Amino acid sequence: MHRFTLVALFAAVAFAQNLFAQGSDPFHPKPPAEVDQALRARIQEFFDLHVKGQYRKAEEMVAEDTRDFFYTQNKPKYLSCEITKIEYSDNFTKASSVVTCERYIMMPGFSDHPMKVPGTNTWKIENGKWMWYVDQDSLLNTPFGRMKAGDFPKNGPAPAPPSLSNIPTTGDFLMNQVKMEPQSVELKEGESAKVTITSAAPGSVDLVVNGKLGSVEAKLDDAKVKSMGKAILTVHAGKGAKSGTLNVEVVQTTQTLPLQVKIVE
Repeated sequence: MHRFTLVALFAAVAFAQNLFAQGSDPFHPKPPAEVDQALRARIQEFFDLHVKGQYRKAEEMVAEDTRDFFYTQNKPKYLSCEITKIEYSDNFTKASSVVTCERYIMMPGFSDHPMKVPGTNTWKIENGKWMWYVDQDSLLNTPFGRMKAGDFPKNGPAPAPPSLSNIPTTGDFLMNQVKMEPQSVELKEGESAKVTITSAAPGSVDLVVNGKLGSVEAKLDDAKVKSMGKAILTVHAGKGAKSGTLNVEVVQTTQTLPLQVKIVE
């Protein structure tokens, strides 16, 4: 039971790797305002119904090919939810949203206080309306690798459940899988510096540099970091560069890695 709950928690922060690239490209056209407004309103309404426990009303916002899945899945009780990010695909007819919901996790070490957990949700336009849907195969992909069903013996008793002694007791473990070193650099105009980003997650993670910082250029040698792998972020100070902060986001967990850039004379 505890193993299932832990897996469910990982699935809550699961990612669809093939959906992230559309919205993370700063040069990609923004969605039409009316499309973005309609989706945001739809997402908020869907999760507000979950907060209220009105799941039957939420069913009306579920795509036809996902109804059976929605009927059979446990419905977590959320205390609050907020939209963190939306990325569009297929000419703005599909979207992937990250929604961070506050909830109690029924596991040792988690049940004393609510925890904010980000989760990826997918949407598509069906009969002119945004509908929540699930690619059920993608649920097996998590920031901790692809889940596989456990093997059970054909004869004899079922194997003992895994020990809980190594299960983390705070939500911080979700946000500590990817690290940056160093976390600050000093540059003169025309100089460059390299920053190493490492991942301890069993599954691959995707990185994206958010925003711009004047004449400071930042480029990743690889936006996808494999398990126990690394990426190099090269930062270059152009003419007229100003000090500030560059943020590298881990798409799967919405973790932000801030890099302090100080321009010196």
